Amino acid sequence: MHITVVATDFDGTISRDGGLAPEAVQALRHLREAGRFTVLVSGRPFEFLRDVQAREQAFDLIVAENGAVLYDPRTDEMRLPFGEVPTDLMDMLERLGVPLWRGVAAAGTTAQYDDAVWVASRELGRAVHVEANRNEVMLLPPGASKGAGLLLLLKSEGLSPRNLLTFGDAENDASLLGAAEVKVAVANAVEGLKAMADYVTPEQGPAGVANFVERHVVGGQPFDFPVRGAHHFDLSTTDEIRLNAHDLVDRNVLIAGGSGYGKSWLASRLADGLIGGGYQVLALDPVGDLRTLRRHATCLCLGFGGEEMPPIGLIVQLLAETDLSLVLDLSWMATPQEQVLYAAGLLRRVSEVHRHFGKPHWIVVDEAQDLLGGYANPAALPLLRDARLPGVCLATWQPSRLDGAILERIDGILLTRHRLTREVDCLCRLLAARSLDATGLADRLDALSEGQALMWGLTPSSEHSLMHLKFQLGPRTFPHMQRLQQYLEEVVAPAKQFYFNDQTGRTAPAGNLGELIDRLRLVDLGTLTYHFQRGDFSRWIRVVLHDETLARWLDRVQSADLSDEALRAALLEAFEQRRRMLERLK
Repeated sequence: MHITVVATDFDGTISRDGGLAPEAVQALRHLREAGRFTVLVSGRPFEFLRDVQAREQAFDLIVAENGAVLYDPRTDEMRLPFGEVPTDLMDMLERLGVPLWRGVAAAGTTAQYDDAVWVASRELGRAVHVEANRNEVMLLPPGASKGAGLLLLLKSEGLSPRNLLTFGDAENDASLLGAAEVKVAVANAVEGLKAMADYVTPEQGPAGVANFVERHVVGGQPFDFPVRGAHHFDLSTTDEIRLNAHDLVDRNVLIAGGSGYGKSWLASRLADGLIGGGYQVLALDPVGDLRTLRRHATCLCLGFGGEEMPPIGLIVQLLAETDLSLVLDLSWMATPQEQVLYAAGLLRRVSEVHRHFGKPHWIVVDEAQDLLGGYANPAALPLLRDARLPGVCLATWQPSRLDGAILERIDGILLTRHRLTREVDCLCRLLAARSLDATGLADRLDALSEGQALMWGLTPSSEHSLMHLKFQLGPRTFPHMQRLQQYLEEVVAPAKQFYFNDQTGRTAPAGNLGELIDRLRLVDLGTLTYHFQRGDFSRWIRVVLHDETLARWLDRVQSADLSDEALRAALLEAFEQRRRMLERLK
């Protein structure tokens, strides 16, 4: 559950006999002990609410006078972001006999004097916002409301409204609930507020708040109601599958499949949907496949184009103090070991930020087998040790390299085409551990084509079995794309062609990608194995064709321990998939 901030109205919600109800005090203190932020949001005058906090010590922050006054009890700092109700307007109302209470920035009277307020404000030409609240009307500076004041206060503290749950009971709580991820009305709330709430407590006032907090926020029991205002997005599927961002952000998702079948695209699409919904995403991109996320105004891509990666301290500061999502392009780091060490140091610090701020909301790791895989990988330790880390999305062609404890936490799966026996066996065990039928999984994965996947756990209809889905791959961007396309058919100079060490001399050299594919179909296994074990294929692709992506795919085949016709099939699959991808972009 990603709720880390609980904001509540006072009167009618957590009050009794003019003060805080004891059960509400206890629940609020439990929230703070659990590391959550508590915020009091009320139309009451500032001085009254400050006295309540001084007695009970139940809140981290206070929004007083219906949003017009923001207060931090820890520093005794008060702010008036919207200004104040003009003094001459209040003086005129009192001369007219209107009973008025005055606060620091706002004022109020009973509902019967509503017309007098409007007449006086028009006569003086003073801008004032008038808001009804049960039997009262409040005079507020323009722009002030409970929701607006709360959002300003959260932003100044580095807190996100996507982590916010609010309680209310009256008309002036509409903006308070409207600002929140999860909206709760108590049983005694007005009907209009109940209609906009995600949940209405069975109990009235403080009992309803206390029981809800203890059960769901402190106790961690999942919500048994839909979050109606949750952001939804699709995977561009013909099946019109829509994902609920509120549910997804708490899930740990594994995306597994062979090279070139859309793993990184799916990871990017999930991150894209969350960023579009206002969530903060941190993406670790060791090969540069997630750069398309930079199209979002709220997403920064750092390290792109070989620029120096900022120090970890600055990354952490951006995550803590802003709502910006970050894509860290690690592809320009000198070695894979350098990438792992950077990721290890970053994830340790990110876990500290998340414990305090509830951000980032989701972490995406592309090529997870390289950044997190292997024995005692330091980058994997934060994920293993800290159960309160945000949800993660791990995209990998080699799930067998991930620690079993990480795989145990997976509660959402997307599978694209995969043919490597060891990896398919790992996926079968993963599914079986979740009581899912993995019978015939190898054949089902082999039958998938580009733009097809199997899904589990991401929608209500996929909770009990693997669900087939189709998705439309979007345009991909690769370095030197135009130059890569010409090597589909144009032949490189003879000095740069690939020459086979074929003693019979019957295998002609290859001068482009298409010719290399043709030669690999016919060359004898001894020659093919000789060049593969020496790394000749990936070296030629990297040095002559300058196709780092395809070369990286061949490096993966190198680590798969294949031989004979299985090796030939894996190489051909990688080459042909790359050719199809480039042909689409002609």
